[in-house]
Amino acid sequence: MKEDYFTGEFIVDMREMYFRLKKWEKVKPFRKAAVLAIDLQAYFLRAESRAFLPSAPRFVPRLVEFYREAERLGVPIIFTRHFHRDDIMTLWWGGDMPKDNPLNELLEEFKPFTGTVIEKKTYNAFHGTNLEGLLRGLGVETVIVTGVMTHLCCETTAREAFVRGFNVIFPVDGTLTQNRLFHEATLRNLSHGFAVTPLLSEVLEWLSSE
Repeated sequence: MKEDYFTGEFIVDMREMYFRLKKWEKVKPFRKAAVLAIDLQAYFLRAESRAFLPSAPRFVPRLVEFYREAERLGVPIIFTRHFHRDDIMTLWWGGDMPKDNPLNELLEEFKPFTGTVIEKKTYNAFHGTNLEGLLRGLGVETVIVTGVMTHLCCETTAREAFVRGFNVIFPVDGTLTQNRLFHEATLRNLSHGFAVTPLLSEVLEWLSSE
């Protein structure tokens, strides 16, 4: 089920298949944006973990560079950190993600950007957290969803953001999951009814434009 799929060819293919220019033009005027950085924990991004995503070595440097530029442009970056114990997530996945496990810490490469971290216990970063209040307080109109995993926490959070009235940007190369099929399924669904799906580089061009 797991594969190293996050290649330049894959990213180009996904952009060509699922980017909708008309939707992008509708979102562009809503310039008060924030980046959501979902669950960028060692649990998913370090090879010693059982949940390691094989494309992580390709993905992490790309996202670090995006965050560096977003921060330079003054765009807020809000991180989430996931953990759960003895709940429906435990039942489904056959194990806990304890808060005190070092693998559940945010990856070192991302810590320079972690001014704001929200802790969550399910796929939806809005559920049981103050994320919406934080975004409203910042005057945010548009959220840019990045992180892991594409088809679980990232997709669920993107859908919920749309339902709550935020414009959603879901960069085709801004999230990562276990394989191409899961990643593409999310892009197919979100691009139809919930989010616009440009490249990270196109998002930066938009954020830096007058």
